[in-house]
Parts: sequence; structure tokens; C-alpha cells
Amino acid sequence: MKCAACHNEMVQKKGEIDLRIEGKLYLVRNVSYEECPACGEEVLSPKVSQGLFEKIKNRRFVEETIKIPVLDGTYG
Repeated sequence: MKCAACHNEMVQKKGEIDLRIEGKLYLVRNVSYEECPACGEEVLSPKVSQGLFEKIKNRRFVEETIKIPVLDGTYG
């Protein structure tokens, strides 16, 4: 599969990705996806996406508190 953003060849991976759906951030662990080694674009298959949306819709997930670094992007 070619990357929609930069047209390089995507690479199959399995690991952790983040999704933002309706303003809420989800961390998805142990998921198969394709990633562009050139620009970092990540793509889920339709089957995986559908499964994740079903889990979110049915609230079949664990909520954890994770500390993340936060940067202020205001300059000048």
C-alpha cells in the first residue's frame, strides 16, 4: 500500500497508536497497522477500525491515567 500523504511504500507494524475521536484521545495497544517510514503516517485496516469503533461505542475499554509532557506552543 502507498502512503496517501507522501506516496512512499507503507510497512506493516504491530504496536501502540493513538486515536483522537470526537475530541477524546484513545491509546490503542497491541494493534496491527501500516506506517509510512518516510512521513510517519499511520493507517488502520477497515476491519481493525470497525472493531475499535465498536469497542468505543460499547465502552469495552479500560481507562487509565497516563502522565504526558505538555508543551506551550505560543511563541513571540
